Amino acid sequence: MRRPWILPCGTVVVMAVLTPTVIRTTSTSWTIGWSAILLGAVAVLILLVLVERLAPPADQPGPDDTPET
Repeated sequence: MRRPWILPCGTVVVMAVLTPTVIRTTSTSWTIGWSAILLGAVAVLILLVLVERLAPPADQPGPDDTPET
């Protein structure tokens, strides 16, 4: 089963598009917080992609699941 990626990817894209507007604000702490959330979201997406690529499919038996003869 493939995970639905549209919501997390859409969130990151919207944040990336709005980032120039946030950077132009005068509140430095708000800008730092926004940047931290954006970088954290990108890092979580990268980790999710890595886990999905490295994990074996659910219907495929692992090496320890084969019966011994």
